[in-house]
This record gives sequence, C-alpha cells and structure tokens, in this order.
Amino acid sequence: MPPIDVYRIGDLHFVRDGHHRVSVAHALSQTTLEAYVTAVNTRLSISGVRSRRDLVVKSYERVLADRVPLPGAQRASLVASDPWTYAELGEAVEAWGCRAMQDEGRFLDRREISRRWYDEEFRPVVHMLRDADLIGRRTDSEAYLRVATERYRLIRTHEWSDDIIARLRDLLA
Repeated sequence: MPPIDVYRIGDLHFVRDGHHRVSVAHALSQTTLEAYVTAVNTRLSISGVRSRRDLVVKSYERVLADRVPLPGAQRASLVASDPWTYAELGEAVEAWGCRAMQDEGRFLDRREISRRWYDEEFRPVVHMLRDADLIGRRTDSEAYLRVATERYRLIRTHEWSDDIIARLRDLLA
C-alpha cells in the first residue's frame, strides 16, 4: 500500500489522504502504517483538541488572538463554549478601542487597545459581575459579552454604576 498523508498537530494526527487505507489497516489489526507526515506548528495550545470539530474552535481562537493580541495568560483567560463568541469578543474589543481613540483623540495600536481593554474594561467588569453574582454558568468572556451588550442597550453608554448593575440583575433574572 502507498503511504498515507497526515498532518501532525501536537501529538494528534489528521488523515489528509488515505482514510480507506487506515480503515483497512485497522480492520486487519495493523498497528503501523507508512505515512507522509506534515508537522503543523501552532501559536495556540492544542489542548482540548480531540476531533476536527475542536479545530473549528481553535481557528476562532486564532482569529481572536490576531485581532486582540494579548500575552499568553491573558489570552488563555478568554474562554468560550461557542466558537462564535470569539468573533463577538473581537468585535467588542475593537469597538472599545475605537471609542478609546475617539475619546483620547489619538491612534492606539492593537496591542495597546488589547492591553487597556483587558485591564480597564474586561477585568473590572468581570470582577463586578462576580461580586454581583451575575456570572452564572457562563465563562467570564461569555458573561462579559452578555452584560456589556445589555448595558449598552439599557443606557447607551459604556460606564458602569451600581444602578446599572441592579438593572442588569433584574434583566438577567
């Protein structure tokens, strides 16, 4: 049999060409196959990937990492169960950055916007949500997005106050 063609990402292998050869080898209890292996190096950890579907999530995470360049630990703290949330989070950060540039009347690059959004917006908001017991079963990123969206609908501003937290608690209850 000719060698199969696979991609190696971390310790996982994904068959590019040779699915039938793999199934025949498996049926015959063969434990090895010759293969052409293309190693793929990634900027994101491969942890949590067990199937092709998991790669979809990783692709959204990668797009977020490009749009919101944060250091490793901060980037790793942005977790979502739905891959689309990463796209929404990227939009939210870019919108926050646009407002910050308008307020300050100067250009901010992606790294500065990302760092400032994380320190000045995300962390304080998540802290307030925890104190107000508004996280629930969501991840911090999901809770932030839900509440940030509702906050804007409620008051058309991006400021937080005890009154807004109370109104959000009533809305989310």
